[in-house]
Amino acid sequence: MLLALLMMHEKPDPAFSTGEPALDGLLGGLLPGDNIVWVGDRPELHDRIESAFLKTAAAPATLVVLSDAPDPQVPPGVEMVDGRSGRPHADLLALEREIIRRGSQPGARIVIRDLDALVRRLGPKAALGFFTRTCPRLFDLGAIAYWRASRPEASPILDGVQRVTQCVVDHTAGRLRVVKAEGRPHAVGRIFDVEAGTKGISLEEVRALGRLADGIRRLRASRGLTQSAIAQLADVSPSAISQVESGQRGLSLDTLLTLGQALNVSIDELIGYQPDQGYILARRDRDPAQRGVIPLLDNPDTGLRAYLVILGAGESGEPHAVHKGAELVLVGTGVVQIVLNEETPVLRAGDALLVTTDAIHGWKNLLPETTRLFWIVRD
Repeated sequence: MLLALLMMHEKPDPAFSTGEPALDGLLGGLLPGDNIVWVGDRPELHDRIESAFLKTAAAPATLVVLSDAPDPQVPPGVEMVDGRSGRPHADLLALEREIIRRGSQPGARIVIRDLDALVRRLGPKAALGFFTRTCPRLFDLGAIAYWRASRPEASPILDGVQRVTQCVVDHTAGRLRVVKAEGRPHAVGRIFDVEAGTKGISLEEVRALGRLADGIRRLRASRGLTQSAIAQLADVSPSAISQVESGQRGLSLDTLLTLGQALNVSIDELIGYQPDQGYILARRDRDPAQRGVIPLLDNPDTGLRAYLVILGAGESGEPHAVHKGAELVLVGTGVVQIVLNEETPVLRAGDALLVTTDAIHGWKNLLPETTRLFWIVRD
C-alpha cells in the first residue's frame, strides 16, 4: 500500500492514525517508519499526544522511560521498558538493542521519553549519537516512534536531530508548529493555537503569523542568510527574528517594509514566499505479503513514474500496460530475465536496462527466492 502522497486529507487507515483527529487532519496520518520528535513545554499535552498514539496501536505498543521521574501512567495493553537509573534497561547500549528489537515487530509503535534525559545522562554528543543510530534503524524497520523533548534541555542536539528524523512538531507557549514533515509539504510551517479538551486536541490556525514565520524562514534559507543578518537588515534584534520564525510574534508594517526593501521583495512575497519544494517523496508499507507491480510514484503529470516489482521464487509477471516511451529497469535483488519484443536480457542485482525504442512485455525471476526490481517509465 502506498501511504505517502503530496497531500492526504482523507481519514487515514487506523493502523497509521495518530489517534487524534486534529493531528491526522494536519499530517494526513502517519507513514511507515515515521520518527516524530515532539518538542514542547507542557507535559500534559505530551501525555495526551502519546497516549492517543499508543492506544491506537493494532500491535503491541511500547513506552520507553528514561527520565528519573515517578512511575508513569501506562495505558492498558502497552508494555513499558524501564531505562531509568538502576532499572532493568539502565544500560543504554542494551536499551538501544531492545528498542530495535521491539521496532522489528510488525506494526510497532514506540514512545521514547525522553531526549532531555539522554542529554543529561550522556551529554549532547553521545545523546545525538544514540538518536542518529536508533532513528534510522526504526525507520528502516517501518516502526513508528514518538520522541519527547523540551527546548531548554534538548536544544544542544535538536538541530542534529532534525536533520535525521522524519518529522519535528514544536508545541511551546500554547502554539503548535510543524517544523519538518517529510512528504507532507502542506503541513510544514503552519502555526496553530493548541488546546487539549475533553473531546481531544483542537487546533486553530494562526494564518498571519504562520505565513510570516514560514516566509521569512524560507526566504532567509534561499538567500543563505543567518537570523542575525536578517535582523540587521530589518533593524531589529536577532532574538526578534528567532521569535518570528517560531511563530511567537510578528513584525510591524514599518519593519516589514524595511526588510522587503533590503531584500528587494514585496510584502506579499515576504509573507507568502513558497518556493517549489523540488521533490516528491513516496513510501510504502513493508508488507512481506506484497507481490507484483506496486506503484511508488504513479502521477503522469510529473513526467516520470516509478514502480516496485516483487517476484516470488520462479515467478513471472508483466507490466499493467505496454509503455510507449523510455523505460528503465533497476534490479535490487536477485536475477531477472526481461522480456522485450525479441530479446530476453538477464540482469542481476545492481544491473540496469534502459529501453528506448523497444518495449518491455514481462519479467521472470530466475532464482528460488524473492526478487525485487524497479521499473521506471518516462511519459
